Amino acid sequence: MHDYIIYTDGGYSISNNIGSGAYVILKADGQTLVKQDSFVIRRETSQRAELKAIIAAIYALPDHSRARIFTDYQYAALSLGSRPRRRNKPDIDLLVHYRNLVRYKKLTIEFKWVPSHGGHPWNEVCDNLCAEALYGIS
Repeated sequence: MHDYIIYTDGGYSISNNIGSGAYVILKADGQTLVKQDSFVIRRETSQRAELKAIIAAIYALPDHSRARIFTDYQYAALSLGSRPRRRNKPDIDLLVHYRNLVRYKKLTIEFKWVPSHGGHPWNEVCDNLCAEALYGIS
């Protein structure tokens, strides 16, 4: 049983050279919104933005929580859901930061991959939050 369900997304604007990340935290019922947030990062990829969105959501969780994170970024679901085998993975700094944070907060995290733009309502909310952050759309 999980205490929270989290959805994350990352985006990138080539023309503006900025990325954005977003997350939505729900109670375990999958309907009750606990928190949502988005942010802009400069000169970083959508992949790093997604990883940073996951880390930001982890910061927002209470210690000793259990959460299931839904992401449309397969690399994140695979890399964060298991121990790294190689130290030269892309974005190893964020992977190590994530693992240290989870250990420090004594969290139990499970990852699930969802298809991008697959029509899942909360994944679409995250996608819209990223677009709003990138382009100031409201």
